[in-house]
Amino acid sequence: MPAVNIFSVSNPGARWDRRLLWILGVGAIVRLVLLFLLGDLELWMDEEQYQEIAVNLTEGRGFALHGQPTSWRPPLYPFILSGLYMLAGTTHPVVARAFQAILSLLNTLVVYLLGRRLFGERAGLWGALLFTVYPSFLLYNNHLLTEMLFTFLLTATAYCFAAYLAGSRLPLLAASGVALGLAVLTRDIVWPMVGVMALLVGYVTRPGFTRWIWHSGVLLLSFLVVITPWVIRNSRVQGTFTLIATNGGLVFFEGNYEHTPLDRPWRSHALEPELKVRRLLPTGLTEGERQSIAFRKGLEFIRDHPGLTFRRAVIKAANVWGLERELVGVLLKGGYGRPGKGAVLLITAAIFGVYALTVLSGMAGLCFGLAQPGAGRAFHLFFAALVVLVTLAHALAFGHPRYHLPLIPLFSVYAAHAWTIRQELWNGRRSWAFKAASLLAGLLFTVWVREILFVEFERFVAGLGGTL
Repeated sequence: MPAVNIFSVSNPGARWDRRLLWILGVGAIVRLVLLFLLGDLELWMDEEQYQEIAVNLTEGRGFALHGQPTSWRPPLYPFILSGLYMLAGTTHPVVARAFQAILSLLNTLVVYLLGRRLFGERAGLWGALLFTVYPSFLLYNNHLLTEMLFTFLLTATAYCFAAYLAGSRLPLLAASGVALGLAVLTRDIVWPMVGVMALLVGYVTRPGFTRWIWHSGVLLLSFLVVITPWVIRNSRVQGTFTLIATNGGLVFFEGNYEHTPLDRPWRSHALEPELKVRRLLPTGLTEGERQSIAFRKGLEFIRDHPGLTFRRAVIKAANVWGLERELVGVLLKGGYGRPGKGAVLLITAAIFGVYALTVLSGMAGLCFGLAQPGAGRAFHLFFAALVVLVTLAHALAFGHPRYHLPLIPLFSVYAAHAWTIRQELWNGRRSWAFKAASLLAGLLFTVWVREILFVEFERFVAGLGGTL
């Protein structure tokens, strides 16, 4: 397959294709309809905590949970909710849901711009269309969770970094550092990406070592300017050095102790009270101190049980890339009303099918991109590193299909590119890239078959039997 310089296939300054307006228009109509239907959804679990913190901020009680100053959740999402509530004059969650619908449309626009910059107009349009009708995101728009904000910020980081790699302009690199910092303040799992990005800056600055140091310093400084104030605040509140949030330690411990479920390990919180990790931690400590102890206990368990830890990690990594069944579970429990069996089956097929198509095609596009020489490889490495980071980090805690969602906009771009060059992909079927993509597809297919037949089938059938 001939090499393609991905940064020269399109002109980023060209006029936008009018078909984008149709895509955005369709996306807006679908989101408006779902907002009307789901605007009064009941809050559950994490949503209740985000809402409580946001209401406390709105009403002048500070960043607090259960009446006490907290670092339990990352700050950006509750602060944005609070700002929205102040502007709207109400703390009703429909305000947040409307904002998230708009944010997801903006994310569609960024997907288009990224796809156009990387692979051309057609890839940008197809990627935008795929993301704007992606079933899981259409539903997550109406949940008070960090998915929509974090996904948007991660996509914005990717676009700014891709633009920097194309032109070596420092303001774009600084913008990518700021966007990454904001993403970390929303969900702290991606903070190591600043190091990956600093290394990839070398693709632009080589062979000048001094220039690489200067550019990397700009990236790091822009990142630290965003997150440092919150780190200082947290450390003061908790009485010990604390980064973005204090829930990570407990999550890590829940995924690495004797009672962690082998399948669906994120259900540790649903165990009998005497089996929960909170019973194994001292009382009377700050959140930060408890987090440090939880991390240490989790690491001790890993050290003492390497074989079990490895087996669990493989299953957790598979769970991260499992079928998007959380919202199907909400559907079966009546969280979206009481649709008939046919509607449930249709929605489930749409969620699973669009996800599988997007990820399999995106993996093929990424593998073939990595096989191509030139400056574009730096961005492919960025995306590959992001996939590996998300997989490994959650394999060490507890994997959940929800955690791959923020990568779907980038997969949409690569999937769209794969569709536009499908003949070239087939012509290169003897290459290592095609073989790697086939191997990954086989692994994912195995994971999905195992989930459907041996993990979720009985639960799905039972839930389906309870629908009208």
